[in-house]
Amino acid sequence: ELKTVWVGQLSWNVDDAWLKSEFEEFGEVSSARVVMDRESGKSRGFGYVDFVNAADAKKASEDAQGKEVDGRALKVDLQKPRAPREQSENRARKFNDQRSEPSPVLFMGGLAWSLTEDDIWNAFGEHGEVTRVTLPKDPESGRPKGFGYVEYSEQASADKAIEALSGADLGGRPIRLDYAPPRNNDGGSPGGRGGFGGGRGGGRGGGGRGGGRGGGR
Repeated sequence: ELKTVWVGQLSWNVDDAWLKSEFEEFGEVSSARVVMDRESGKSRGFGYVDFVNAADAKKASEDAQGKEVDGRALKVDLQKPRAPREQSENRARKFNDQRSEPSPVLFMGGLAWSLTEDDIWNAFGEHGEVTRVTLPKDPESGRPKGFGYVEYSEQASADKAIEALSGADLGGRPIRLDYAPPRNNDGGSPGGRGGFGGGRGGGRGGGGRGGGRGGGR
């Protein structure tokens, strides 16, 4: 049963308590959390609301769509569960994944071109505090290269993510995960699979995220 809804296009002014209060009209809310940017301390423009009952979550995903909060029309969707651990491990074995030495940085392979950094933050943020996402693009075509990196603030979060998401369907394709070498002091990766890329500004074009997902979902 799906009891959690994803809420996008949140105003930067909305905090956990405000988010919870906006959804209590649909049923009993057990918790609500706005995802924050670790570096700036600002809202990243989306969050999650957990309901006690699945029926209330479904109702909220339908009735709160487009609801105006602090001058912005919300985007709401049911948060689908990730693949169970056993299923993920079976998929990982199927793809012959051989894991490297543990690191808080994960390499992501087999990524669908349609996936955005928002999608990665959304999926991996469920397992811990993500500090950086990089999706390299071909300099000539501008197309994604089909791989990327996600960095967590803690090793334990990376461990949870690699167990939960290895082989999981993301953007219509099974994602392949492995540990990647941590960045060195220059912001790059000491060898490995081609480096982790630039910092948050560089990885996102330097423009930040603005007000969240915008119309991307």
